[in-house]
Amino acid sequence: MNTTTLRFLRTTSQYKGRIQNSFSPRFTCVNSFHTNSPAIRPRPSSSTTTLLLRYASTSTSTLPKDKDIQVKIHPVNGPLTTLPAPLSPPTRQPSQSLAVHLLALGKAYIAFYKTGIKNIYTNFKLSRTLQARLDANHSSSLPDAIKAKAITRSEFQLLARNWHDVKRVPLFALVLICCGELTPLVVIVLTSIVPWTCRIPKQIQSDRSKLEERRRISFRNLTAKVPEGKRGVGDLDRMQLLHISWSLGLCSSVWDYLGGQLPGLPTGVLRRRVVKRVEYLEMDDRLIERAGGVKDMDVEEVRMALVERGVDVLGREGKGMKSELSAWLKSREKVSVERLLLTRPSAWPVKASDVKVKL
Repeated sequence: MNTTTLRFLRTTSQYKGRIQNSFSPRFTCVNSFHTNSPAIRPRPSSSTTTLLLRYASTSTSTLPKDKDIQVKIHPVNGPLTTLPAPLSPPTRQPSQSLAVHLLALGKAYIAFYKTGIKNIYTNFKLSRTLQARLDANHSSSLPDAIKAKAITRSEFQLLARNWHDVKRVPLFALVLICCGELTPLVVIVLTSIVPWTCRIPKQIQSDRSKLEERRRISFRNLTAKVPEGKRGVGDLDRMQLLHISWSLGLCSSVWDYLGGQLPGLPTGVLRRRVVKRVEYLEMDDRLIERAGGVKDMDVEEVRMALVERGVDVLGREGKGMKSELSAWLKSREKVSVERLLLTRPSAWPVKASDVKVKL
């Protein structure tokens, strides 16, 4: 993140209220995942971590400004500020004109996006101290920090989601400034530029529906033999790499129309993206197990984790999804991540029906 990104953040805050009182001029150049705040300290001995988070709301009611609340976060769940804020669009009253209703609706969405951008800035600040700690004690290596038990899954997800959102701030801020209340109509078809904290429920639902459809088509066309044992990404052929990419949404659907018989990104680029995702999932699996498994995970955290692992989630209940994620973790003890990504849950070594999870 550089000074240009921060200018976009500042411009957006001025469009509909300031994000914070001011931006520090010390934020001149920050590499990936680098943030700095005293709010995150080395993991406490208790089972929960208390973060001081800013109150987030999309309600039009009057609330005290800069209200702080203490939120207890279990080490297995990501911080609340990394998720979209609740969105409650106003309903049209019988006596209300269409123009007045649309204006109120636009204001509700602007408030939602404003909260989302505030949360991005909060996450950016929280990540700085965490990254500084990793730099000082583990040479900026996440695998080393995880091996040393110096980081929780909550902190790991903070870093990952913060980097995902920060990269999208400049372009999204430009769209927000240009489109104002019409932003929801524009970004619904430009999901890739929208930070996660600024995605409306309808947009998330639509994205997951499209991803599951691509996954179904890809599984029908997958004819390559599934690798045995714990073979790595280097042993996968192009069709298997494409399947993982389509199943996890690692590239835009535009690439589906480019490349001939097996369309998509060049094989070298595909392999690098799959390697990064596999490494991420291996670290995430380890941190979930270390935090006690899936029993303490929020339903939305479980849903997001399953989407990242290529499992369908639409129309499913929390208990069934937790059993599926637990089956993934137990199957990982027997086979590689690559093999699980290339098979449906019904073909995993451990089935969800064999796992009992307490809610």
